[in-house]
Formats: sequence, structure tokens, C-alpha cells
Amino acid sequence: MDPEPNVVAAVRRFVEEDVRPAAPELEHADAYPHALVEAMRALGLFGALVPREYGGLGLDVTTYARVIEELCRGWMSLAGVINSHTMAALIVLDHGTDAQRRRLLPRFASGEARGGLCLTEPHAGSDVQAIRTRAIPHGETYVISGTKMFVTNGREGNTFALLAVTDPFAQPRHRGMSCFIVEKGAPGLAVVKSIGKLGYKGVDTAELVFEDFPCPAANLVGGVEGRGFGQVMSGLEAGRINIAARAVGVARAAFEEAAALRPDAPRLHDMAARVRCDLEAGMAKLFASETAHEVALDAVRLCGSSTALAIERCYRDTPLMIIGEGTNEIQRTIIARQLIERHGEHGGALVSRDGEPEERRRMLLAVRQVVDKEVAPAAAEHDRAGRVPDEVVAQLADLGVFAALVPPAHGGLGLDPATWTMLIEEVARAWAAPALLAVAQGAVAAALGVAGGDSARHLPALGRAETLTAVVALPAPLARREGAECLLDGTTAPIAHAGRAGLLALTLADATAWWLVPASMTGVTVAAAAADIGLRGAPGATVALRGVRLPVSRPSSSAPRLLAVMDVGIGAVAVGVGQAAFETALRYSQQRTAFGKAICQHQAVQLKLADMATRLTAARLLVGDAAGRLASNAARRARGFAVDAAVGVSLDSMRIHGGYGYTTEFPVERYYRDAAALLPMAPADPAG
Repeated sequence: MDPEPNVVAAVRRFVEEDVRPAAPELEHADAYPHALVEAMRALGLFGALVPREYGGLGLDVTTYARVIEELCRGWMSLAGVINSHTMAALIVLDHGTDAQRRRLLPRFASGEARGGLCLTEPHAGSDVQAIRTRAIPHGETYVISGTKMFVTNGREGNTFALLAVTDPFAQPRHRGMSCFIVEKGAPGLAVVKSIGKLGYKGVDTAELVFEDFPCPAANLVGGVEGRGFGQVMSGLEAGRINIAARAVGVARAAFEEAAALRPDAPRLHDMAARVRCDLEAGMAKLFASETAHEVALDAVRLCGSSTALAIERCYRDTPLMIIGEGTNEIQRTIIARQLIERHGEHGGALVSRDGEPEERRRMLLAVRQVVDKEVAPAAAEHDRAGRVPDEVVAQLADLGVFAALVPPAHGGLGLDPATWTMLIEEVARAWAAPALLAVAQGAVAAALGVAGGDSARHLPALGRAETLTAVVALPAPLARREGAECLLDGTTAPIAHAGRAGLLALTLADATAWWLVPASMTGVTVAAAAADIGLRGAPGATVALRGVRLPVSRPSSSAPRLLAVMDVGIGAVAVGVGQAAFETALRYSQQRTAFGKAICQHQAVQLKLADMATRLTAARLLVGDAAGRLASNAARRARGFAVDAAVGVSLDSMRIHGGYGYTTEFPVERYYRDAAALLPMAPADPAG
């Protein structure tokens, strides 16, 4: 049996049985949790990422993140004890000599060596290159002098990774920096004070002063001077993953307590959507830390700020994650620079398919190539004309977009829903209107694949787009149960593409039943609606139902799937719209100049680009996760988050474009309108 889930389960038990009962008293007293730290040592957590050959657990980073998340559901300070220690151990693992690994890693793994990082100085925070601490060679030692601030584990720890200047004349400055493993015991190292903090209590944060402190030359990481800056930066990547994971844990703690105290509060829905997300290191730290603070703030709004609640501790703890391992403002600048370096003016920024399985990657890239060359150039003209032309429908049908969720036995591709959302996003990047056609086809195909029976005869025509469908979610007031029948009476809100649909999927909002009926059915009238603000190529039509009676034999197993696929599909369309707006802004920011340089070099624009990219990445992962599970609540939350992201990103793209973005000569105004049109486009809530 794989031992890694057992580690997570063991930590969860530890948190429930030991951490949560003890944390309030320890936290309010700002007392170091010696017993809890010893328990973490017994669990092997000090060696979480240290390979087993050196006595560690050898966990993968994903499992490590889950461990940190569980710890932080109980008390974030415990993760701080592990975080700095783990970064010091990874610096030795990734950059140390063989002798350093053999000597130090077993001690790190066992917790005998309990470590941290000595980076920040009174005048050098996020700008690590500004440090002044010197390390001067003297025989078989280096003599270190300087002051280090905010050293986690500074008082209780004994082994630290320290960055110091070894060549003050090097240009650029970072080439003159080296990393050392410093161990307490020799004279010249003093813990001058512990630093009081808003939150993050219990874990010691100290100021350390080095005065002619002797460090053995054997402790120069890697044995070569001038490489320390890169070594430390690589360690900080793991630190950012830790920060992201602990932010998720704190957000969960705040959400769970708020949900227990105020289970009926409407705000809980939005809080839940924001908590569900994992990202890569830089964006993860940015997104998760900002989310943790927003959720903690919402929990305070709902439940108050009494010190009797863990919520107030979450609120005090979250700012640390916004400023820790590089402030979020610095993190945004780094993300923006990487976006420009990696993606430049290439299409598909943020959504490289290189990591996908080969068959899936080739299919997605084929769709991207066709829609970029054939659909996107004419999208604005077709959108103004108010219709997706038949030739575009035929092109997408030839690519298999409409047949993606049709089972192979009926001539389809039989893709999994997560891959399908990627296809939908690729189409929506070029034009949202045909993507919405594909969403309805896919949702009905997915439901028919579950339902089977005689209705499955429609699947081949759906896959070839010879028959088009519209999903008509019926609010509760329009449907009334009468024995073995359901009476439908009333008029729906406008539904995209309903006017050209040959089949209508009439769906009860409570997901207990649905029917696939001809649009020409007696008692059904489809009428064009007023034009919407956006999605002009997907004109809406109302569906009037007058005395329509349909049989209800038993609760449907396929109706929930229909609604869930619709939700994740609309979410994927929203991600595609947001992605198009982001790519347009990224290109424009490199081409447009202001005050003598490209606007992408201005910090305000960099911060905006980073936030746009981070929000889109979160939405994409949330939609993909929901598509993999197709649970109705997760799908609905993913759709809501993705649509909100598209609205925000399209507005930010317009800000970057300035006045040009407000004109119809640029596509940004269309993305802005399309995002707004997606807001009401979802299956009706059960409440009607």
C-alpha cells in the first residue's frame, strides 16, 4: 500500500486529537509548542521532502502540500516550524556536496538539526540582493558578520541556511553571494530578541546578530562561492508551495468554523468556491494567500472577531502569507516578467499543452490551429451578423468538437469531461458563440450516454451537429408534479441558440427529471428575444410552455450529469473568453509605449497582468477539477468562479488597452460584453 496517504491521515488525526485542543491556549500565550513539535518530529515531518536514503519520508510535493494544509487547519504556526526547516534541508539536498548531504540531511530529517533561513536584513527584505552580511575567508573557516531579521526557528532552531556576501565587488551583485550552513555553538552568534507579531504566534521569530562568527569552510553549500543567490531562490520555491498550502488550510479552517456557526449564510457559497484551488508555486502563493485573507475576512463578517473563535486567529495569521517568501507585490512583478519571457506574443499563453498525454495534446493543438486560423479572424464579423455560420459549425464538427462526449459506440470520441472542457476553452478563445453550441451538444450527449434507451438514437446526429440542441433549465414555478406526470407551464428566460435548436432538453431545476423533446412539440413555442449585451453570435430565444405534460416515472440518474456538464462547459467558455482577453492585453502591453518604454515594463501594468494570469489559472484548474468529479455543487461553484474571473480579466484587459480597448476596432470590448452575458447563463437555481 502506498504510504503517502497514510501520512496525510496521520497528520489529520494529530490535528484533530492534539493540535486543535491545545492551539488556543498556546497561541494566545505565544508559547512555543514543544510537545506538538516533538509529535511532528515523531511523525517524521521534519524529513517530509528528504529522500528515504537520508532518513526522510521522501514525499512528493503534492503530498507535502496536503500535509501542510492539514496542519494549518489546526494551527498555522506549526507549518512555519516545518517550512523554514524544509527549505534549509532542500538547499543542502539540491545544491550541497555529497559530503554535506551525507552529514547534514539525516540530521535535518530526524529533527536533530532544526533549521531555518537567515536571509532578511533590516534594509533588505524582498530585495534579497541588497543584503550586507559579509563572509570573509580565514584559513579553514569563513568569518561572518551581519544582522538577520525575521528568522523563523531563530531561538529554538540550531542549524540555518545563511546568505552572505563573499565578493562585494561582483557585478551583478548576486554573483558575489554565497550560502552557508551555520550551526549554533561557536561564539559570535547572538539571538538578540524575539519579534512580536500580529499572528503566527507560538513559532519563534527572532533577530540574529553575527559578530565574527566562525563557520567551517566545509559548510559553504556546494563548496563554490558565488552560487548562493540561486541556491536560496530555489529553496524559496518550496517555501512558496508551503505558503500556498498553509493558506488553503487556514482558509478551510475559517470557512469550516463559519459554516458551523452560520450554515445558512449566502456568503458561504462564494467562500467555498475560493477555497478550492491548487496552483504552481508563484501563482499558488499569490492566489492562495489573497484567498485565505478574503475568506478569513468574510468569516469575521459572518461570525464576529471574538478571541473565543479560531476565526480571529485565522484573520491575524493570513497577512503573514501575503508578505512571506516575498511580498505579493514582488511576486506579481516576477510572475509578469515570466509571462512576457515565456509567452511573449505567442497564442495560448498559460495553457501550454506540452505536459498533456500525446494523443490529447495533438488533438487540442489541432483544434487550436483551426480556430486560430479559420474562426478567430472572422469572429467579429460573424458576431455582428448575429449567427454562427453553417460553415463554422461544419468545421468544428469535422474536428470532433460536437462529438467529444458522444460514446464511441455511437460514432463519437468518448472523451472524458475534463479533456472536453479543454476543447471548449480552445474554441471559446477564438469565439464564444460556437463554443456555447458545443456545450449544449456535449451536455445532452453526456446525459444520453448515461440514460441509454431509445433516446440514444439521437447521439450520432448530435455528434455530427446535424441536429442541434438547447438545454432549457426550468425554474421551479414552471413545473408542477401531478401524479406520474409533470405539468410545464410558463415562459423561460432567453436561452442561447434556442432558436436554431431542433431538440430541447427540458430539465427540472432539482435535477430529478429531464426530457429531450422536439422544438416543434405541441405546446412549445420558441420566440426570439431582445439582443443581449454580448454573445451576439449566440442569439437568445425564450421557450414558452403551455400545458405541456410529460411522464415522470422515477428520479433520473442522468439529469444531474446534464446540469453538471452544462455548468463546467459554461465555466470553460468563460475561461476561454478570459484567456482571449488576457492574451490580447499581454501582446498590447509589449507593443504600446508610454514615458519612453513598453507599458509592460511599468509596475502597475505588471501587477495587473500577474493578477489576471493568476485568476485565470485558478479558474481553469477549478473547472478541470469539477469536470473530473461532476458533482453538482462543485460544478456550479466552478462555473461561478470562472465567469467572475472572465468579467474581471476582460475589464483589466480594457484598462491596459486604455481608450483603444473601448473601441470596436479592438476585440477587448467584445470580450467584456461576452463575459457579462455569461453571468446569468446557467441552469436555474432550485429556488427559482
